[in-house]
This record gives sequence, C-alpha cells and structure tokens, in this order.
Amino acid sequence: MNLNAESHSVPLSDGNHIPLLGFGTYGDPRTTPKGTTSECVKLAIDVGYRHFDGALMYFNEYEVGQAIREKIADGTVKREDIFYCGK
Repeated sequence: MNLNAESHSVPLSDGNHIPLLGFGTYGDPRTTPKGTTSECVKLAIDVGYRHFDGALMYFNEYEVGQAIREKIADGTVKREDIFYCGK
C-alpha cells in the first residue's frame, strides 16, 4: 500500500485536497524546550507531512510557522502544499 498525501486526502470545495493524516504540534509549554517544536515540524515535512494541527493555547505557533517558512525557503515544500489547522 502506498501511503502518501495524494492517495489519502479529502477534496475541498476549492479544488484542493487536504491530507487525512495531520501532524499534531502540542507539547507542554512548561516542559518542552524551545526549538523542539520547530525541529519536529521540519522533520515531519521531510518525511512527507503536509497537514499540521495547532492551537494558540499550545504557545508554539511561532515555532511551527518558523519551521514551515524555513522548509519553503529551502525548496523542500511549496506554501500551497501546506495545511495548518489552528484553533
């Protein structure tokens, strides 16, 4: 079985397809060292994740965004391929 974003996604009304499997970005802000979230998100992008779940209350949205920006800048991924679902 070939697990990838194209074959395991749901079509949206605008023609895009959102991957069914997302990478959760929660880490207890009291015990998660700074930089950990950023490194995890970059690794997730490297292995194929394109759907990310986050929230303001996780206190790490900056690191998630920073990691995504770095991966766009280095050519690993395009912005239009990334889905960030915040709450």
